[in-house]
Amino acid sequence: MKAWLAYAGVGLVIVVAGAGLGTLLVSASEAGAVWFAAGLAWVLQLVAFAGLVAVRERTEWFLAGWLGGLVLRFGVVGLVAFWLSRSDVLPLAPVLLSLVVFVFVLLLMEPLFLRRGLQTR
Repeated sequence: MKAWLAYAGVGLVIVVAGAGLGTLLVSASEAGAVWFAAGLAWVLQLVAFAGLVAVRERTEWFLAGWLGGLVLRFGVVGLVAFWLSRSDVLPLAPVLLSLVVFVFVLLLMEPLFLRRGLQTR
């Protein structure tokens, strides 16, 4: 639980800072798209990381947890792309680009927190 909470806190700081920086790089009409993608990526990564933390001590399930998170990430990006290609709620390109960048950055952070709370021998 400590690993997940630490990941959630640091991830939130990084996502908020990244979205704030991202809004400086896009037009005012696209700023909402960046914040939407940031929030979605953070929640998505919390779910995927929780699954990985749950199976980290069981080597026979670790690959399944990792692959499950991978499928979840790709599935959400695909569903968002499908949804936005059929509606005018948010601009497609800024949402997808921001979503992929936020998910990738948060994904790179996972190994730093995965071992937290485990005893080393």
